[in-house]
Amino acid sequence: MKQFLIATAAVVAMVSAAQAQQRTFDWSGPYVGAEIGGGFSSTNFAASSTDFAGGYREDVMVGGVFAGYDWQFGPVVYGLAADIDFVHSADLAFGDEDALTGGKGEAYTYDVDWVSTARARLGYTPTDRILVYGTGGIAAGHFEATSYSRPSFFDTADTASYSGVKWGGVFGAGVDFALPNDWSLKAEYLNYRFESINFGGEGLPNTSFKPKFEAVKFGLAYRF
Repeated sequence: MKQFLIATAAVVAMVSAAQAQQRTFDWSGPYVGAEIGGGFSSTNFAASSTDFAGGYREDVMVGGVFAGYDWQFGPVVYGLAADIDFVHSADLAFGDEDALTGGKGEAYTYDVDWVSTARARLGYTPTDRILVYGTGGIAAGHFEATSYSRPSFFDTADTASYSGVKWGGVFGAGVDFALPNDWSLKAEYLNYRFESINFGGEGLPNTSFKPKFEAVKFGLAYRF
């Protein structure tokens, strides 16, 4: 048994050494890049008194920069990554939208300006130049939300609003492709969940927006 274990260990060591010699690309080291993509911004809305509770969603475009550092151990790659993306979309408006322009009723608007993450990632290289990974960590985003209430055509609208940063979590997966001359391409999906936005008063019911965000992003990075 002892001889068998020694022989097995020797075979494993020789195979590992042979694989290491065959490798032509190493993912270890820092990288920086730019990214662009699209996705969905959505919110679950509720209020203490409303006819419009439910989920709402809109298409968005994103673009920004990212950076990270990877370590490679055999076919396994692990690392840290961070990014910030600016979000392009129109305000998501719902309710009695005439209330926004002088009509009566209740109306609400919701928007996200940017999102950012700090994540760990763990991946596997089926070939030297392809890295498939999962990722997760913390997220932050800047949100704006407003509620309007106009009881009649002759009344001035009562308004309440929120503008600020909310924190949350993010998870996803992606694939990196190594290119010549230290460049790489990535395709990545991220799903963000944020803490609720709560505000009200000033003649308005208490309102709650629960932000969610999804994005598919494509990026080009330079690896040092």
